Amino acid sequence: MSGRQFALLLAGDATYSLPSGEHMMKFVADLADHPDEMKDSAARRVDDALDRARRLSSCGVLDGFALCADYCFNDSPFLSPAMFDEFVTPYLTGLIAGYREMGFYVVKHTDGNIMPILDSLVSANPHALHSLDPQGGVDIAEVKRLVGRKVCLIGNVSCAMLQTGTDEEVVASARYALQHGMPGGGYVFGTSNCIYTGMPLERYELMLDVWRKEGNYD
Repeated sequence: MSGRQFALLLAGDATYSLPSGEHMMKFVADLADHPDEMKDSAARRVDDALDRARRLSSCGVLDGFALCADYCFNDSPFLSPAMFDEFVTPYLTGLIAGYREMGFYVVKHTDGNIMPILDSLVSANPHALHSLDPQGGVDIAEVKRLVGRKVCLIGNVSCAMLQTGTDEEVVASARYALQHGMPGGGYVFGTSNCIYTGMPLERYELMLDVWRKEGNYD
């Protein structure tokens, strides 16, 4: 990545995400009553994002995009798999293809229970998938078994444990992610969301200590 030891990523999602409570009913009604208009809007959003990326590509300092539209609650996606494949998957696929054609890396993030739409997310062809959220019931061992040869996996260390768990629970979560993510490569150690303001620094350091000791390949 341009000779650096880090990657410079910019937020760059253009797909429909889980609406706020204030906008949920209108969004659902528009999907039902105006599907063609919603698809046209989804396509325009992708086109606008790719136009922006083309302008940025000339700068030569950007490595890629983090696509941060969240699609899932803790128990399920906000759209059924069939509706997701109608209103999100084609546009996510086009967005990622456009970024990749420009030479950018693409990381797709979404919290929650992604398992019903896992195949759709992977079929869109991102370089990596984050956050493999244990609070959404996502087991990195199962995700690794299903798609670990198709996409790089990132995350799965529980932010809930980092915030409210015991030291032993933090260590167990970090160790589990390493033990099941690392085999065969294609895993980036990380948390199930960002390290947010208020997270006790010593818990983050504890997680990193497990990584330093156990996150090494022979």
